[in-house]
Order: sequence, then structure tokens, then C-alpha cells
Amino acid sequence: MEENKILKKGFFKKVWYSIFKLEKYGEMAAEGVPRALVYTIKLSLIVALITALGAVFQTNKLVNKGKEFLETQVGEFTYKEGILNVEKEEPIIAPSSQFGQIIINTKIESDEEIDEVVNSIETSRGIVFLKDRAVAKGFTSKGFLVYKYPDILNGSGIQELNKEDVINFFSRDNLWKIYLAVVIALTLFMLLNYMLQLLWYNVVLSLFGFIVTYFSRIKIRYAAVFNMTCYAFTLSTILQAIYVLINIFFNFEIKYFQVMYVAVSAIYLIAAIFLIRAEFLKQKIEASQLVEIKKTENKENQENNEENNKEKKQEEPEKKERTKDKNKEKDDGAEPDGSQA
Repeated sequence: MEENKILKKGFFKKVWYSIFKLEKYGEMAAEGVPRALVYTIKLSLIVALITALGAVFQTNKLVNKGKEFLETQVGEFTYKEGILNVEKEEPIIAPSSQFGQIIINTKIESDEEIDEVVNSIETSRGIVFLKDRAVAKGFTSKGFLVYKYPDILNGSGIQELNKEDVINFFSRDNLWKIYLAVVIALTLFMLLNYMLQLLWYNVVLSLFGFIVTYFSRIKIRYAAVFNMTCYAFTLSTILQAIYVLINIFFNFEIKYFQVMYVAVSAIYLIAAIFLIRAEFLKQKIEASQLVEIKKTENKENQENNEENNKEKKQEEPEKKERTKDKNKEKDDGAEPDGSQA
């Protein structure tokens, strides 16, 4: 009873039991579907929060590089009435780990020159900033995407700006407000995403687990199997969080990670089911032994009762004979043996 209270109170205790105490799956499953779903939501929240913080970290690195690029390589520029004007006469070409290659050339106007500049991108992806538009390459399967500056900036209320305005906009005070909003929005979005993913995997894997229980001849309700599946995804979800965390700092990819994600959970679920089966068989054997012991005790009691009944039957004629003799002595006027006249 005390252990069940601990299970109901502690999320991290459940995490520990889910990874290292497979024999506890039955107890945790007995707490019900709502508690299992709450546990799944908490696991999803951990991964979602790490993903959101990682995205902000990457964005901060990108913003710092962008500021450095503006301050060191881009001369003075102005934007007004949909036209970008950079004072440098020579085109600016710079490599970028995120965008491939960045080219800034606001001095060309003819379509032939624009096509020549766009086609000069040497990497698989890149962005060209022209006088009245930006052209992106390799970010979608459609090839080149063209964005008019008014379509991008007018929606945010920006009609004109210059280099100083852009650098000031990305000051530390403004960035923390932006990052906080990004973290909240991304966490909510990724929470919904991971939660739906986990629930879908739970449903599919729990159906598989229920089929395993059927062929193993274990009578377990589907709801209990579903609950155990929620806990079986613990290690996989933690590994996913670590994988996301590593990718924040390094460009690291594991092929077929999702296959491993489900496979690890399936191993945990099946192992828990067979542990429950082993416990069930053990209890069944113990129950059979108790029945045999009870039968033996009943048989011994029955034999003792029969012997007692036989002794009583043998004693009854002797008692009757003694009683008859006593009555005869009284009738003859003699005192019974042992009496005092």
C-alpha cells in the first residue's frame, strides 16, 4: 500500500521503475489510463522543451553571425518603398552553414543579369538579395522561390529601415523577448506534435502487446496493456531527448532512429508481459500446491473422524452392558459396587 502511494506521487520514480523495474509495470498499469496519459504528456513535454531551447540556441547563433556579417561585410544600406539599396558597388558573396551561399547585388536590373547571378550559386542552396526581391534556391522541391520585399516586410509594419535599425532590432533586450515568445510557442507546438506521435505509437504497440497476451494465454485487459505501453516508451523518449540535445551542438544523424525508438519500447513491453506471465504461473503453481495441501488435510481429518466414530461405536455396547448390570443390581436390592451403605 505504501509503495502504491509512492508510485502515484513521483514522476521520476515512475521513470526509474519504467527503465529498471519491469516487475513494477503491473502495479503502475493498475493506476489507470488517466495517470498513464498524464505520464505520457510529461515525457512529451521534456522532449518538446529541449527541442524548443535547442531551436532558440541555434537561432541565437544564426543571429550573432548575421549581425557580424552586417557589421563587417555589408556596407551601409537602406530600404524604402520596396527597394533595397546597398552602397557597395561590388556584389557581396559569403558562405553560410545554414543557407549555403548568400549573394547581395542591388545594382543589377535586367532579367538576364538577374538570371546570371541566381545561376551563379555554387552550392545546393543559397539566397540572392536583389534590388526589389530575394531569390532562394534549394529550400523546396520547386527549385527557385521569389519573394518581393513588400510581401515580407509590409505585414510587420516595416516601410523603411537601414543598417543601424536592423542591428538595433537584434539588440539583447529585444532578443530575449523574441526568444521567450519563440520558446513558449515552439514548446506548445512540439508538445502537441510529440504527444500525438507517442499516443499513436502507444495505440499501435499496445495492440501488438494485446495480441502477444492472447497467444501467451494471459488474461490482461487491453487498458492495462495500453498503460504498460505508455511506460514502455520511457527509455526511447529519453534517448530521443538526448538525440535532440546532441543535434543542438553537433550535426549528428542516426539512420532508422524511429525504428530503434519503437523497437526498444516493444522489447520493454514484451519483457514486462512475460514477467507478468511468469508471476501468474508462479501464483497458479502455489495455488495448486495449497489446494493439494488442503485436500491432504481434509483427508486426514476425515480419516481421524472415521476412527473416532468407530471407537464411539465400540464403546456404546460396553456402556449399555454396564448400565444394564447396574439397573439389575438395583432391582435385586444390592448396592452398586463402590457405594457406602
